[in-house]
Amino acid sequence: MILSTSTNIFFERRFEDFVPMKKCLEMCEKSGYKYLDFGFAELALVSERFKGEQWKDELNEYKTTAEKAGLSFVQAHATIFDFCNPGADYEEKKRLFERSITGAKLLGASWIVVHPSTKIRDGKMAPETHEENVEFFRKYADFAKKEGIGLAIENMWGEKTAGVPHYAVQPEEVLRLIEDIQCDNVKVCWDVEHGSIEKINQPEALSMLKKHIVATHISDEAGVNQIHILPYFGNIDWEELLKAFADIGYNGIFNFEIQHYLPGVPEELILPAMKFSREVGTYLVKRLEEMKKS
Repeated sequence: MILSTSTNIFFERRFEDFVPMKKCLEMCEKSGYKYLDFGFAELALVSERFKGEQWKDELNEYKTTAEKAGLSFVQAHATIFDFCNPGADYEEKKRLFERSITGAKLLGASWIVVHPSTKIRDGKMAPETHEENVEFFRKYADFAKKEGIGLAIENMWGEKTAGVPHYAVQPEEVLRLIEDIQCDNVKVCWDVEHGSIEKINQPEALSMLKKHIVATHISDEAGVNQIHILPYFGNIDWEELLKAFADIGYNGIFNFEIQHYLPGVPEELILPAMKFSREVGTYLVKRLEEMKKS
């Protein structure tokens, strides 16, 4: 099983500017990571080139940098696109979302993680939310298939800013969505931290979704104000969770999404902290593989 990390592992800084992508790649290589999840959501926050005509040139530069460092992009995360609630920036959000799908394939990823959307009307989730998600992801399944990549829909958590619970929080919702889309290149990314915050029975959820799970977001949480932190620093019972992954025979990417692990860490401690995170990830993968054999 492959251990990877999102490029957002070293992106946010508490009192400083965002970290450039090339610096993140350099630190991932120095800390011993070999496989990466490319974060288009973060790239869109900082890169004017990605929004302009030279966006492929920028991605090719990252690909070249990664290859020289012995790094591979094995999955990606799309830009955030709240497609059920179109605003004035809808066309721009759509364009960047499509670029992230095309760009993920350019970088070599097999799957790109995408968020479902929750339609809001009159302060509630609109009943057509499910059907609008089915229609949207069927459309982009075709788009992604032409590019040669798959879409992995992520389970959500929490509420919209309007106080409305997100769609696709419960595994039953995610399963219904995947089954109704009925496209072989639309599967599931299971975010274990989201499941933990929502107090979902994750062994049951993984068993329910097992044949559809192709990607993961692995992190811990210590409450809604301490999310996406390193495993063993929060509330998750990792022995139980690893056993659940072993029970479904999961063999996909074991991918860290721990962007709130390092923001407050001093610059001098970033590298040893990243090395420690890789050691934690290596241990988790080892335990999972041991459980498969027991």
